[in-house]
Amino acid sequence: MGIRIREIKNISILDIDGRIDINSSDIIETVGWLTTTGKVNLVLNMENVDLVDYSGLSVLAIAYKNTANHKGHLKLVHVSLPVIELFKVVKLDTVFEIYEDEEAAVNSFFQEEVERAHLRRKFKRLDIHLSTKYKIVGGQKKAKLFDGKVLNISAAGIFIYSPYTLPINTMLELEIALPDTPSPLEATGRVVWLTDKELQPHYFPGMGVAFVHLTPEKEKAVIDFIDKNITHRAEPF
Repeated sequence: MGIRIREIKNISILDIDGRIDINSSDIIETVGWLTTTGKVNLVLNMENVDLVDYSGLSVLAIAYKNTANHKGHLKLVHVSLPVIELFKVVKLDTVFEIYEDEEAAVNSFFQEEVERAHLRRKFKRLDIHLSTKYKIVGGQKKAKLFDGKVLNISAAGIFIYSPYTLPINTMLELEIALPDTPSPLEATGRVVWLTDKELQPHYFPGMGVAFVHLTPEKEKAVIDFIDKNITHRAEPF
């Protein structure tokens, strides 16, 4: 991974090349160096980022908190659709300001009120309150069944608000109660994010769960449910 720093209108632009993953501590170190030298308004240009994995989310979250602790702002530009989907699953789309182009990101620092850029989504997401039950895949014969609330759902995954969170990469068997359906939607998912109390106080405790090997029939059921209810979104929890 490489980082190049340039400035536009006293805003520091960090051009990131490669993957953002567990080996991307250079981002944290660079942001830390900039903020301690008084450069607290930052834009991460992710146009040449190949991949952001779940460890990379933590890197971005730490960089964001470091900037906020110095009373600054960190914004993202040229974020790919797969990464946008990942942000949505883990509710980080409610934390980061994401822009489609660099000019809009830079100009946003000079606006009194900033409206987030809404990128088109690979999957529609429905904010809604649904009940879910879940347990660890391959657990004991009578594995403990946990209860939670689904706060959003897409064909990529769900966000579960619950005190019963499980470690990242835990595989779960899910039962999601969809209204007006004869039986719950059964699916397998993997925990990809645990909410950060400082970044996401309104969604803590909770976890983002990505669907794993969702069958075409079940994916269609999720999409049809969202299309049917998309105009009746619940307010954020």
